[in-house]
Amino acid sequence: MYKPIDISNYFIKKYSSIGALTPMKLIKLTYISYAWYMTLFKGKKFLLAEKPQAWEYGPVFPSLYSELRHYGKIGITRPIKPLLKKTVAISQDDSIFLDRMWSMYGEFGGIYLSAITHTTDSPWDRAYKKGRNTIIKDEDILEHYQSKLKNID
Repeated sequence: MYKPIDISNYFIKKYSSIGALTPMKLIKLTYISYAWYMTLFKGKKFLLAEKPQAWEYGPVFPSLYSELRHYGKIGITRPIKPLLKKTVAISQDDSIFLDRMWSMYGEFGGIYLSAITHTTDSPWDRAYKKGRNTIIKDEDILEHYQSKLKNID
């Protein structure tokens, strides 16, 4: 399993030449990738060890927010050097998966991605309690994204 910064750095390294990536976009892309990965592996395999929390503006990985917060709304064009640990190389299979996530969501900005990750009855909505930063249950994420998968079939 990876750390959230590993996933964000993958997107930065691979796609920042297309345009700078804002912290909000990176945080939401990382969450969406976490959710779809778990869904595709039916809850038996996880992309990240860290669990997302329900913050006011949607799902957030606290460690990733900590790494990115000083950028504000500024686009990031170079990989982030983590404050505490080295990053891990992404496997070839997981790179293919992340590229697929980019092809599905990369065109959207952070505000749009934020909006789609904290809609009514979403996993975020079920977990959110003002000022509490509650962990979003994997079961809720799995159920929500499995229903999206059924709509694709």
